[in-house]
Formats: sequence, C-alpha cells, structure tokens
Amino acid sequence: MCYFLYGAVNNGINDDDYKKATKDAEYHFNCGDINSVNNCVENCGTGYRITLNHCDCDTAIGQKNTNKNQLKNLEELLLYIKKVRGIKHILISKNWWKETNNKQETVHIDDIDILSFLANMEDNCLYKIELYKKYY
Repeated sequence: MCYFLYGAVNNGINDDDYKKATKDAEYHFNCGDINSVNNCVENCGTGYRITLNHCDCDTAIGQKNTNKNQLKNLEELLLYIKKVRGIKHILISKNWWKETNNKQETVHIDDIDILSFLANMEDNCLYKIELYKKYY
C-alpha cells in the first residue's frame, strides 16, 4: 500500500499569479472542487495528485514531526499562494491507495499553526484550508 497526496485550488484564480507562486514548488494544485478531488481519490486517479512522485509514502505530512524541511516548504508555499488574486481555498488530503476520504474539515490559515496542522493531518480526511483575507 502507498500514500498519495491529493488537492485542488478554487476556480477563478489569477493564472499568472499562481504560476509565479508555484514555479519552483514541489506541490502543484489543479483548479477543482471537493467533488472533483473526492472522485479522483475514489477512482485512484492522477488528475488531482499534487506531486509527481510515484507515491507519497515519504511525505512529512501527517507524521507528527514539525521539524521537517518539507513541511516548512509547504508552509511557505501556502503563504505565497494566499497572495494569488482570486484565491479562496486549497483542498488537500493524504490517502492510502484505494481508500476514500471519510470526513472533511475546514480551517482558516490565519487561525492555525501551519506546521503543526500539516504535521498532524489525518489520513483519509479532506481538508479545506481557507486563504481569503479575514477582516476583523
């Protein structure tokens, strides 16, 4: 069995901003919605895989250790993507091969410790990380 990372960003983002933000990134998100990502997971598809790896078994996501460069790089990417015009959220899940998401959680990036959140992500849960600017 292997782990696979899936995800998407919302439709309607500025493509130039997004390409600039993800140019050298390890992770890339296609535009899509919750149903699209969940269908891809269910069918073991590749359309919403966020890495080009054969599998993602060596990912630091969900491994409970915040002291990993991979998590720090993803944190920086999320903060950079937050500046993309039109961005509202990112969807991300970590799934075992042939296992679907059995729950969904929504968080706002300003309300979480990003490294701790990424390190403690549960398997088979689709996370919606809201990125829009909050007004207090």
